Amino acid sequence: MVLQRLKKITAFLVYSNLFIAVCALALTVETFVLLQLPQSVNWYAPLLFCCTLFVYCLHYWAKSKKDKTDSRLEWCRKNKMLLLVFLSASALIISAIVIYHRNDIFYRDGVFNYKNLALFILIPLLALGYSHPLTPWNKKGLRQVGWLKLVSLSFTWGFTTTLLPVWMLLPGNMNSFQLAILFLHRFFFIASLCVLFNINDHEEDKKDGVRTIAVSAGPEKSLRYGKWFTLFINSVMAVLLLCYFKLNQPVFFIALLLPVVLVFWLYHRFMASKEEALFVLQHDGMMIVKALLLIFALLTRSL
Repeated sequence: MVLQRLKKITAFLVYSNLFIAVCALALTVETFVLLQLPQSVNWYAPLLFCCTLFVYCLHYWAKSKKDKTDSRLEWCRKNKMLLLVFLSASALIISAIVIYHRNDIFYRDGVFNYKNLALFILIPLLALGYSHPLTPWNKKGLRQVGWLKLVSLSFTWGFTTTLLPVWMLLPGNMNSFQLAILFLHRFFFIASLCVLFNINDHEEDKKDGVRTIAVSAGPEKSLRYGKWFTLFINSVMAVLLLCYFKLNQPVFFIALLLPVVLVFWLYHRFMASKEEALFVLQHDGMMIVKALLLIFALLTRSL
């Protein structure tokens, strides 16, 4: 009885897309704490939470109307009104936040900021383009174009949780090299998780003709070589972050290198699963673990 209840709670959190929105929120807060961004821009974090919720709800709302079925899509079909409520609520909150903070977003020193307008249009289009065709002559979203599935998702997550709030709200106030390191650190960490999801979706992608790394190389090779590559690249990025942000206490080594080891372990002990809720909780949950570890380390330093 308790196990069944836990499964229902897990399914609700994951399939409603609240969990993935919390992941985006955690990574954004990690960036804000690391860069010591002023409290005046804290509203960006709930904005990104709602944007993530909206994009993922829209993705699965559309996908649930197709002739595919799995545990997630079955849940979406049974709870389509709940998905619609989350879609509507997130859209309303996004609109309210943007309208209320329109001067911060679209104006700089009293002058209209066209760069921010371009970013405000292009990034949502890229996020939506992951699942939905954006032109009438192309019926494929980016997720259906092989390698772009991984690259576009990793870029969007990395960019929106690191560079976008700084470039839009605090231009020129941050060290550009540090920002580049932080973005690449986030990009490769997200990409490492994306490959695991591609491996788990190997059969579906192969059937749909989507040539991901897992489809091209096969699940076994992707895991065998992927675990060592991700261990190497994530370790390099963690060390660069430690060096260029001058995080030289032992607690930061643990906070930045433990997630690297945990992702390696996920590759090493990988098991494909049709229980998508548990798979998402275990794998996407690494974003929350990573963020909380570094936030805790940064807060203990300031005590």
